[in-house]
Amino acid sequence: MARLVPVTCIAGVLASLAVVAGCDGDRIKLGDGCPHAQVSASQVLWIGDSWVLIPGNQHTGVRDRARTAQAIGPTDDYTIGAAAATTMAQIAGQYTAQESGATQVKVLIMDGGTWDTILSNGSSASVSSVANTFSQFLATVASDGTVDQIIYYLMPELSGIPGVSELRPLLTQACAESPAPCYFLDLQGVWAGHPEYTAGTSPPVPTEAGGTAIADAIWAIMQANCIAQ
Repeated sequence: MARLVPVTCIAGVLASLAVVAGCDGDRIKLGDGCPHAQVSASQVLWIGDSWVLIPGNQHTGVRDRARTAQAIGPTDDYTIGAAAATTMAQIAGQYTAQESGATQVKVLIMDGGTWDTILSNGSSASVSSVANTFSQFLATVASDGTVDQIIYYLMPELSGIPGVSELRPLLTQACAESPAPCYFLDLQGVWAGHPEYTAGTSPPVPTEAGGTAIADAIWAIMQANCIAQ
């Protein structure tokens, strides 16, 4: 069974990208002992919806940290398959399209599911459908056999994004039970006390500060678990 990342810990250790305070109070250097440059940047696939794409420094922030850490080359870039306003089933299709090409996926970084609930105003049927589709997707990824790790992040509870609180336990469980290692990042704690992270759009999307916070949290998971280092 995949290990569930302690997201409350991750949210508390983002003050520095290289040396941070661990959950037990010790200072640790994330990424120590990880084999470097084992996964090419093109094999790291970002899929999902607007919370991957807007404002865009979610993935460029992680990429730049990876370049600095020499996990990827100085001009290498990740593969972006995300598209705005996409359902969980469509997001699964983003993966399938990339996996069927010449470069197969080793690491997945993704969000998704809330566009389904936005379209249905957070109905219980849409929540159940998202959870089932996500579980099926994780099983498909594991069956394909090329992906080593998955990072999934869930939006915080915001006005204009219904169903997040209902999705959280179901998607957390699906990630924890995934046959392919899956790390669940709950942005609720990251967003706490930071209204500047949310743009005043409908539905809401991250600001540049919010994108940076997402990049910080994802990079912390990647370093702590030797993902594409």
